[in-house]
Amino acid sequence: MGRLAIVVLIGAAVIWGALHFNLFASSVSATWSYDYTQTPPCSDAHPTDCIDHFELKDITHQQKMRLIQSANNPTAAAGKVDGIAAKFKYGPPFGEITFSVVAVERLKNGELVGSNPYAARAAANIRPGAKASLIF
Repeated sequence: MGRLAIVVLIGAAVIWGALHFNLFASSVSATWSYDYTQTPPCSDAHPTDCIDHFELKDITHQQKMRLIQSANNPTAAAGKVDGIAAKFKYGPPFGEITFSVVAVERLKNGELVGSNPYAARAAANIRPGAKASLIF
């Protein structure tokens, strides 16, 4: 009985470690466009009323939206910019996941406000160890 308990504990530790360190995670690449005409990117010359950064989120469950990572504005962004991109590891959970890219604006008072997370979204079937591409 003692050996079985040790085997179970080792197995549980291996599974926990694999999940905790994203060993089964998918490699996801995301690409989107943004028009900076109305709201330019933040800079030393334009520190407010500007786009500070983007956030990639899992919005599959409305009550539990989850930030995956932030992405900086492209260098020297002006007007409509195509091909803004980010790469990240995702999973678990696996299955049909809805992702969103959110533009985060810095207001005059310094507050950061995100755009509607449902405006730019894409769904993908995320499988362990697979590659996925998202185009928003």
